[in-house]
Amino acid sequence: MIALLRPGYGRIQIPLRTLCDLLAIGLVALGLCATTLQAAESGSSATTSDEARNEARQAIPLARIHRDHRDKVSMVLSDPSLYRRLPTDVVDCQPEMFTFLAQNPEVLVEIWRKLGVSNVQLIRTGPYTFDLTDGMGTTGTLAIVEQLCEDRAQNRVVMYSEGSYEGRPFKRPVTANCVLLLRSGSMTETNGRPYVAARLDTFVRLNRPSMELLARAVHPFVGKTTDRNFVDTMNFVGNLSYAAERRPESIAQLSDGLENIGPARRQKFVQVAHQCSQAGSPLREARADSKTAQR
Repeated sequence: MIALLRPGYGRIQIPLRTLCDLLAIGLVALGLCATTLQAAESGSSATTSDEARNEARQAIPLARIHRDHRDKVSMVLSDPSLYRRLPTDVVDCQPEMFTFLAQNPEVLVEIWRKLGVSNVQLIRTGPYTFDLTDGMGTTGTLAIVEQLCEDRAQNRVVMYSEGSYEGRPFKRPVTANCVLLLRSGSMTETNGRPYVAARLDTFVRLNRPSMELLARAVHPFVGKTTDRNFVDTMNFVGNLSYAAERRPESIAQLSDGLENIGPARRQKFVQVAHQCSQAGSPLREARADSKTAQR
């Protein structure tokens, strides 16, 4: 089972132990404005530019966000301490699996915990809200405040997170608010395989002005780690989708062990796995042939 889900993988590092690692909270939400794949691919490298930041702001429909979160989201967007657009990544993945995990990020986090990849816990507390902890000083909440998910993974998910870190080297807890914009699109390649492209924009507002200089100084280094984690996460999702295509029964076995996931979502996870299997049945050889040709 694990070999099937993680071919060629090392441990995925989920950086949640320090203040600046709050940038990576969005990774657990892999969880996307309905945009074309071509639009997602324009500018595939990471950037902190004003142009990218302004485009991401405009892509977030504040009017569609509930008033309980609208002002908080607006405050972070208007004056972020840090902004970063992670590199656009493209993976071989069934769109149904990608969208399911984007809407149910706790499933992905629980799989990581089950496989021993991470100790992070993301517990659903409501239809769109979660509690987050890593057991090492980081706690927080995450809310999906707006989403538009359409066929073929043409998705937009806006998330708002409040987190704090208490521990070394800080004498007092450090808190931050984050807004995360995850967008995706998909296409079918000439070999018949479906590919999903995703882009994550992150806005972080630190609640201790004295920390901003430090955060900005280390941002280039932390940002590169976050970029790598995003790519690793996307690859993991792609391999999970491929496992569902080949052996949906293995996903059913995995689902049974996801202790922190409710029965309805575990059942939906299995249903999506069978959808992936049906969609991929005529194309299973294409991926193997493609990998062989690349060697």
